[in-house]
Amino acid sequence: MAAIGSKWVLIAQTRDGGFFDGLVAVRRKEIVKVAKSSSFEGRFAQTQPDWPPSAPAEIDLDTTRGLIRDLSQISPLIGIEQERRFHTTMTWIGVVDKVGKGWLWLHETRPDASWHKRPLGYKLSRITKVAISDQYQTGLAAIAGTTPRP
Repeated sequence: MAAIGSKWVLIAQTRDGGFFDGLVAVRRKEIVKVAKSSSFEGRFAQTQPDWPPSAPAEIDLDTTRGLIRDLSQISPLIGIEQERRFHTTMTWIGVVDKVGKGWLWLHETRPDASWHKRPLGYKLSRITKVAISDQYQTGLAAIAGTTPRP
């Protein structure tokens, strides 16, 4: 599944073996090349009962603020990446506290399922990827919960 807006592309993500694993939005300008995989995994995904995946209704793919607002309504935890900020890819996962003009305030959970004491801010213009409902986030939410606590 791919839903395309003026700024973002929404894709049904798969994990090893071709099993569906949440949704990922990628900033269009970050996409350089798209190639068809020769792996069996794509063919396996097509055999699943939820094939073909469909995009959730009413996802704003034209603004970063709207994208984050809409995806956070589907899944309590979201993951964001700012690939241009660091040479390595890092994902920050948490609950959206506020999406303001130019900034996302994310109340983050750490890898040990504990919560940061206060929300941390990220520039919307630097976010290159947003992911929801994958297995990692599902497991993290099961232990940390979806309500930030000290």
